[in-house]
Parts: sequence; structure tokens; C-alpha cells
Amino acid sequence: MVWKKRAGRGGMALVICLAAGTLIFSGCGQEESAGKGQDGQQETGEAAAEVNSLAAWEASLEPGQPEALRAEAVRGVSVVKDGEPYFAVSYEPRAYKNSFDCWDISVPYRSMAAVDTEAMYDYFRLIAEMKLEPAADTAWEETGVDGSEDTVYVAYFEGQTDQGGQAEPDKGILYRFGGRNEEGDYYVEAAGRIWTADADTAEKLFAVNPYDCILKVVSVVSVETVSEVEIAFAEDRFRMQAGHDRFMFDGEEVDSQTFYELYTQLMSIFIEKELPKDDGDGQRELLMTVTYHRNTKEAPKITQRYYAYDDTYAIAQVNGTEFFLVSREALKKIEYDLQRRGL
Repeated sequence: MVWKKRAGRGGMALVICLAAGTLIFSGCGQEESAGKGQDGQQETGEAAAEVNSLAAWEASLEPGQPEALRAEAVRGVSVVKDGEPYFAVSYEPRAYKNSFDCWDISVPYRSMAAVDTEAMYDYFRLIAEMKLEPAADTAWEETGVDGSEDTVYVAYFEGQTDQGGQAEPDKGILYRFGGRNEEGDYYVEAAGRIWTADADTAEKLFAVNPYDCILKVVSVVSVETVSEVEIAFAEDRFRMQAGHDRFMFDGEEVDSQTFYELYTQLMSIFIEKELPKDDGDGQRELLMTVTYHRNTKEAPKITQRYYAYDDTYAIAQVNGTEFFLVSREALKKIEYDLQRRGL
């Protein structure tokens, strides 16, 4: 399965799938599903930031050629600006995730955000279609690439076809951007050669906004991997359970449509904006906690905590990590609907 449609309002198409119960446990293209215990309830603790493969790929992959790169072949990109990691996205198959959800933005979001693959592939195309011209007659010392700390690394699968390709990359290209020539083009070192790249494309590569590359939903938790969901407010507690073709809400059996509607509401908490970087860690009111218990041993427990930020927004924290703000009104709506359901 490939996620190609850009989700309206940053995730609406995704939650429609959840409502219909059509998120298939596809395991990112892996054929075997994760193992379960006898009761199907095994789970690990909360997930920390997942390990990504970019550093290992950069250290081990054979050098590729820029002329051979195509956007569909890309498996990972890492951008360094002024020597600091700025943006990194890679394809990281997990047995408990759907194929569209196997892309991880490790910088800056520590793999805690769902990727908008349409926006991501737009960026890949920008790299792959960058017009490079050989600059063989230019003296190396004139290029400014020595000591440059502005780089873009791309890991890709050389054998990619229109029908697809393997998940693992087999080649890598490091683009190191230096100074500019008289026409304003940038000098670029790649594959052991010096090239020139037009300034507009080069500057767009480093102007990528990571926030534009995510789906605006707090978490993507496949309903097929969930055994129980606990929702807690200051005064109320609710519990949803799924398994063996039975669906429960607060100990009472409900039909699948009711369960999926409730689950979709939880998945429909939309990200409104990024959390300002200067936000402190002072005392904050906990508004809501949602805990997703998983039915496979590989899948980590996901705990979302929502803290008051101001009268309009709440901070969304996922397994101890927080980057985004959501609407407090959306949280109140969930509490109201769950209270009504529990009457």
C-alpha cells in the first residue's frame, strides 16, 4: 500500500479509513505479522524515539551517481545546515505499522509524527530533478566546498522501477554545497566531482519546512494493533476494548460501527500549530490522557497526554515527547461525547 493522497486538513482521509475499519495490518510491506502471546495481549512499554537508519546508510552504502537518481527510489534524506542536523526522513519498516506510516522524520520530530508522503515526495523530486552541470574547469579551491557544513545526503535503491523496488537502499549520494559562481549558481560536490546547481533549487533544498512534511494528526495508531484504549479526564475514565470480533465500551458490548466512530474521534485530534520553542516546562494542567495498549509484542504502548497551554490550545505529548499544539475545544468535544455515550 502506498499513501499518495494528501489528507484534507492534514489527516481527514486517514481518519475516514479508520472509521471504516480499513487500515490493514500490512506491516510496511513485510509479509509476517508481529507475534502475539496466547491471549493476544502482549505489549512493550512506551516507545522512546525509534532508531533510524540514516547514519548507518551514510557510513556503509556505495556511492551512487546523481544522474541515476529518481524520486521514487529515495529511501532517506538528511539535511545539515551550518553543521547542524536540520531535517531527516527515512523509510523504516516496522511489523506493526501500515506501509504509508513507515516513513519517519527523525529530525526534528524524533519519529513521533506521521509523514505527509505527498509533500515528502515533492521534496524528493526537487533533489532528483536538480539540474547539475559539470564544473570540471573550475579550480577546487574556488568552489568553497572544502569545509562546507551545508550538505544533503540521499539514500536510494538503484534498481527502482515504475513497478516498485526493495525497501532497503543500496546507494547513497552526499551533496556538499559550497560557494557561488559569477552566474549565482552554487558549486556542489557529489560523487567525487564538482558541479554547479541553480541557486533557486539549492536554496529550496535548505528552506524545507519539516512542519510542512507531516500529517496534522497527533498519532497514527492502527486499529488492527490495538487491544484496549484508556481515556482519562480529571473526573471521568473510559475504556474501549477490541478483540475476537468483539467490541466493548466501558464493559458493555457495542457494534463495530460505534467502536470505529469513537476510535476515529481519538484519531481526529488535529495538530493546529507547532509548540513554540521557548515554551517552559512549568506546572501545567493535565486535561486528557489516552493510552493505546497493543496486541502485538513488537508494537509499543502509546500514551498521549494533553496539557493546558492557554485558553485556546493544549500541548500534545506523545510518550514524553511534545512538539505540537491542538485545540482545547476538540478535547472538550471528545469528553462530552464519551460522557454522553456512557450514560
